[in-house]
Amino acid sequence: MFAKIAAFEFRYQLRQPAFWVICILFGLLGFGVVAASENVSIGGGGNVHVNSPNALSVAHYAFNVFFMLGSAAIVANAVARDAQTGYGPMILSTRIRKFDYLYGRFVGAFLVAALAYVSIGLGMLLGTLMPWLDPETLGAFRPGDYVYAYLVFGLPGLFFTSAALFALATATRSMMAAYVGVVALLILYLIASGTIGSKPEFYEISAWLEPFGAAAHGLATRYWTAEEQNTLNPALTGALLGNRLLWTGVGLVLLAGAYFLFQPAARGAGEKRQAKLQKLERKAVKSAPPAGRPLADARHCAASAWAQLLKRTRFEMALIFRSPAYVVLIVLGFAFAVANLAFAGELYGAPTLPVTRAVIGTLEGAFGLVTIVIAIYYAGELVWRDRDRKIHEIIDASSAPDWTFLIPKTLALALVLVSTLLVGVIAGVLMQTVKGYTDYEFGKYLTWYVWRQAVSMTLLAALAIFIQALSPNKFVGWALMVVYIISGLVLSNLGFDHYLYTYGAGPGVPLSDMNGTGDFAGFEATTNAYWGAFAVLLLLAAFALWRRGTEARFKPRLARAPRRLRGVGGVIGGVALLAFVGLGVFIYVNTNVWNVYLSRDAREERMANAEKALLAFENTPQPAVADVKLVLDLRPHEPRLTTVGNYVVENRTDAPIPEIHLRWIEDLEVRKLEVEGARIAREWPEFDYRIYRFDRPLAPGERRTIRFETVRAQKGFRNGGNITEIVDNGTFINNAGFAPMVGMSRDGLLSDRTKRRKYGLPPELRMRKLEDPAGLLQNYIGADWVNADITVTTDADQTPIAPGYKVSDATRDGRRTARFVTEAPILHFFSVQSARYAVKREVHNGVALEIYHHPPHGRNAQRMIDALKTGLDYYQSAFGPYQFRQARIIEFPAYASFAQAFANTMPYSESIGFVADLRNPEKIDYVTFITAHELGHQWWAHQIVGADVQGATTLSETLAEYSALMVMEKMYGPDKIRRFLKYDLDNYLRSRGGERLGEAPLMRVEAGQGYIHYQKGGHVLYLLRDQLGEDAVNRALRQVLEANRFGGAPYPRSIDLIAAIRANAPADKQALITDLFERITLYDVKTTAASATRRADGKWDVSMTVEARKLYADAQGAETTAPLNETMEVGLFAAEPGQGAFDQKDVVLLERRPIRTGTQTFRFVADREPGFAGVDAYNRWIDRDSNDNVKAVER
Repeated sequence: MFAKIAAFEFRYQLRQPAFWVICILFGLLGFGVVAASENVSIGGGGNVHVNSPNALSVAHYAFNVFFMLGSAAIVANAVARDAQTGYGPMILSTRIRKFDYLYGRFVGAFLVAALAYVSIGLGMLLGTLMPWLDPETLGAFRPGDYVYAYLVFGLPGLFFTSAALFALATATRSMMAAYVGVVALLILYLIASGTIGSKPEFYEISAWLEPFGAAAHGLATRYWTAEEQNTLNPALTGALLGNRLLWTGVGLVLLAGAYFLFQPAARGAGEKRQAKLQKLERKAVKSAPPAGRPLADARHCAASAWAQLLKRTRFEMALIFRSPAYVVLIVLGFAFAVANLAFAGELYGAPTLPVTRAVIGTLEGAFGLVTIVIAIYYAGELVWRDRDRKIHEIIDASSAPDWTFLIPKTLALALVLVSTLLVGVIAGVLMQTVKGYTDYEFGKYLTWYVWRQAVSMTLLAALAIFIQALSPNKFVGWALMVVYIISGLVLSNLGFDHYLYTYGAGPGVPLSDMNGTGDFAGFEATTNAYWGAFAVLLLLAAFALWRRGTEARFKPRLARAPRRLRGVGGVIGGVALLAFVGLGVFIYVNTNVWNVYLSRDAREERMANAEKALLAFENTPQPAVADVKLVLDLRPHEPRLTTVGNYVVENRTDAPIPEIHLRWIEDLEVRKLEVEGARIAREWPEFDYRIYRFDRPLAPGERRTIRFETVRAQKGFRNGGNITEIVDNGTFINNAGFAPMVGMSRDGLLSDRTKRRKYGLPPELRMRKLEDPAGLLQNYIGADWVNADITVTTDADQTPIAPGYKVSDATRDGRRTARFVTEAPILHFFSVQSARYAVKREVHNGVALEIYHHPPHGRNAQRMIDALKTGLDYYQSAFGPYQFRQARIIEFPAYASFAQAFANTMPYSESIGFVADLRNPEKIDYVTFITAHELGHQWWAHQIVGADVQGATTLSETLAEYSALMVMEKMYGPDKIRRFLKYDLDNYLRSRGGERLGEAPLMRVEAGQGYIHYQKGGHVLYLLRDQLGEDAVNRALRQVLEANRFGGAPYPRSIDLIAAIRANAPADKQALITDLFERITLYDVKTTAASATRRADGKWDVSMTVEARKLYADAQGAETTAPLNETMEVGLFAAEPGQGAFDQKDVVLLERRPIRTGTQTFRFVADREPGFAGVDAYNRWIDRDSNDNVKAVER
């Protein structure tokens, strides 16, 4: 009987439309991630093929998340439908055994679901055959990879979710419970893979807890290069095998539990349920009105309408609030929000303060999921409840006006969503309290979160009600809403992004404690009103087509729709239509008339055309800017910045220059641009580029003046990319944002290889080769050394800041004007800022240290001052004098999250250091590190700057990173810095697999390869400091600096740095320098065994076994072995290095020992008992897997 039931269920499900819809939908999704990989990519991209083993595995476990709805529709429905159709009691009255009935149904349905899941792989395979696909993004067809992905990631995840949903449906005999189970599993996945899985200390735990294998796969492949991702599948061992077996076992347990949870009685036939129904029946009899009492006359007045609206709305809301599913969803959402808030905002493992602004950002992502589910699910329940319960004809026959069926349901759903958002506020306040933060700012919660999200959720509710009203049943309505949500994500990636046709879309409101919601809230209000008017039209359409009575066909409802829209409905519709059209025209004027709108494809084509027209001028000799004089009139509240300026340019080449090239950004209005002794020779208005030809070529050493007037402003709002540089409080804009620049620049050109080939460009736009002599004529920043005289006028209550020393500061007529003049050369690369600042000042050895911050954000100002002090002391003693008499850190709004270094001025986002929570001394003090890094740039970039060739950033970013590491070591000691090195090393190793161009050796690093010049570069210099000695490394850096300080062309290169290091290194370290700079070298050392035996004299004999090898990698990550012959630290420790409060007292023994390729055993005599033994325990080497360097000692 088991086989017959399974076969029956299999045939039944194959005939259902749901099966074919699911196959087609997921086949299209699989097809899309390959065929549209230029815009949508899962597991591929860069140098990783779209049909690589990695891409196939990622797609199969990622689609498990979405397929849960398919599992519910097929597998959970197999047992729930008998209860819904009423056939359950008849079937169960036969001699069919419970085992055969339950598991026959499950096996038949699961096999159908497994068959449907094959459509993903088939869709991806079909996608690889499309003629428009870039062949370089494809690898060879390897059928085994498809089978591996399906069997290892697709099928086990599908089995677990099917078993869980089947057990839930068996216990409740309710599809509602199954769909709530889908949400619960989704949240479990998001917590395990995202919230917990994003923390390095929880990688191993997440690899076991996450049910679909995503975290386990990520752990197994976290350091894989593009070559490995393209050719290998992870071995079924360790956490990956354990995860697959664990969750398959959990699925089996849930299936076994379903047997005991299944009750053969009809739903609602239990004794408790029957007793409750009898009690309600007796109560109804007692409260029934006397027979023969006449009914009250129906009244249709305003008071009656208001009373009906309130009563029906309360009734509909109560039904939702009393629903068990709603309670479960709220609990799940609350738990998800709390889990996300627990770890939100961490940087280098250190937390940030849970300021309300940051909490709201987390809640929008975490709690938003649950509100979307509630809106979609309960729209279906509200619209279809009466028909599902077979009471619609009774209700429809009442004298209630038609509007009372629609408006209360919509209003109830909207109010329920608002109340749900308040639960999110409670979660936020709770976590703020737990973290010891009590400045709750309830006004921000209400206006920045509840109100804004309530509008968005109401629009979603209106759409959901409309779709349900027009759908043939609620399941189709739910499916359409899910398709709508998914299509919104996909279409945005495909470039369909205009506010006029993307339902509910708007400019968005970036939040800032400094600037509040700025003008952005007004922009959003306009688009909200536009879509609100459209939502009214949707509801009117739903009202006109609402099912009432026995007639449910669409055509008759459409025929009677005009009658329903007479009177008030028609007036409301007319007003809404006028508002929709009028606001649409206004939005179009804002986005397409007052501002420029380009679709993504059009913008990419513009970038390609710019390259074709202008890249040829890249090597055209240009005069250098020598002096800059600017007068800036800043109007923060408009926003508008008017600039009147003069450049003095000089020919610093050996030959006459016949023409000068000037460019400016797209948003800048150039009102005046005059070049002394020159006229316009050619212009590209579409690219904001102009060539002036001198009447007489500019002779070597000759100077000319450029005069200009510009306006940077924004009228209305744009379809994305609204100005955040000029705001009410917290203006932060660099010179390229308000003034023209000299010469052609690669900024803004296409970098994606696939898109470059699409537009007929060479596949790669790489930095100039290290050996290219043309690159020596300019630096990679594209800025000359200049003298600056800058005057800034702003509002009287704001503090203007520009590079240089303040020589005047006056306030008149509500405006404040300050003038700044430089005394030492600075790069023509600087910023201007203005805000209502509080200032913390100290003078340290003649240097004024100033922290300009938002008044409530002074918590870490002293920490920044201390970092500046330590940095100045170390850098001046190690590298040479500081060229300024001031060092300023200036806070800017959280519209970006970075810190940057300009001459004696270091802008610093409010979202990082100013809200860092460093009360726990064991956490990494990243505020000090970032401050020291940016201060280091005052030497490495603002005294010496690299040529515009490969390796340029080693002379700025790499050396600033090393400098900051040394400051950290001086302040916290080498034991504390180990954790920081571990984070940097992991980031470098993980980033290698996502490289889009090809990894380069440090000597040839390119500007966009931050993981090399930051993480690897700092690591390399710190390792050399360990191997060569601090004095030798610093002496080399000082020599490079002294030879090139404030120098012009020819600019220095990475090979100059390497030469200086070689000159200060012994002969036996030359090969190491070659490995670290000129090759991509990785080391793989691990401790495989460690044991200790206590001696009679109280000491300990310790033995440890180490395996080691050295690897060379190419640009794609393909590795070859090489002989290893280095000296590394081998040590014994009382506690595990890098964990907890580990410090010098925990070091039992630390020695340098030669490490060779292969297995080697070391023996020590220790004075005290060791708990751990390891090689390179401080993670100084570029170790392919530093997690196995240390091992617990066995006794």
